[in-house]
Amino acid sequence: MRMRKSNLLVLSLIMMVNVFMAACSEKNAEGADNEYPKKPIEVIVAFNAGGGTDVAARTILNFTEKHAGTSFAVINKPGAAGEIGFTALAGAPTDGYTIGMINPPTTLLHPIQRPDEVKYNLDDYALIANIVSDPGAFVVNADSPINTLDELFEAAKDGKLNMAYGGPGTSEALTLRRTEEMKGIEFNKIPFEGTSPAVAALMGGHVDVLITNASEIISQYEDKKIKVLAVGSDDRVDLLPDVPTYKEEGLELTQVSMRGLAAPKGISKEQQEFLAEAIRKTMEDEEFIKKAKEMALPLDYKGPDEYKEFLENYNNELTEEFEKNPW
Repeated sequence: MRMRKSNLLVLSLIMMVNVFMAACSEKNAEGADNEYPKKPIEVIVAFNAGGGTDVAARTILNFTEKHAGTSFAVINKPGAAGEIGFTALAGAPTDGYTIGMINPPTTLLHPIQRPDEVKYNLDDYALIANIVSDPGAFVVNADSPINTLDELFEAAKDGKLNMAYGGPGTSEALTLRRTEEMKGIEFNKIPFEGTSPAVAALMGGHVDVLITNASEIISQYEDKKIKVLAVGSDDRVDLLPDVPTYKEEGLELTQVSMRGLAAPKGISKEQQEFLAEAIRKTMEDEEFIKKAKEMALPLDYKGPDEYKEFLENYNNELTEEFEKNPW
């Protein structure tokens, strides 16, 4: 039986509509897949809950949620001076729903010092943004007769000055080693697990000097229980505007501990840029800036490209130092 022309036309229209609808469905599905984020994002913190990195992460991410349109769930993976968490981050799924805090130079030092044992390196991360750059600081008790770095170095010439620090392999250990080389002195170095017991030892008169991060002794400084001799940043910091830098005091060194966000290598460029932009907006959020000042967080935003370049140069510098003289 021959089909009439009108029926053929109707059939053709139906087929065209079906093809069009199928294409639309496919496009919508693709569009839905491109929507990011569609669920909460997990954030690995390589240190204990309540510590400096954990508090900094929870604070900024709480403000970032409104800029990212999703929530962040902090997952603490402490142990081995951060190595466990840094390793977990490097090996996490690359779907954009697991990111983490990194803490240069500590994050960089593990693979430099034990390249055959540590299961990650800087190349395993897609860098999102730096958030905080916390300068190091030489600190003495408020009653100490030492008031400047020159006086500190003079007092250290007999090798009996007790210096509290974070222990071998840390950025503090590197700064002390380089200071000893530059000034021809030697500290009696006493390691502490964390800043709190070291500060207690300093205020109790059990050690003479402490080297630590500036943000971690602000409350004692404001209460006039300690004196900060100098800070390790290139320029003076807002937290301690009257305190000179190491370089101003004749010590040609910088010492800065950074806290930033990274994802495992393999995350899409779009997701990386989305998260970096959400952090950038947070850093310009007046409410967050006010909160950061209350918490003495020295903010220092670096986007993905700037952060990557900075850390690659920093990693090379640390590698050269370690090859020259391990600490």
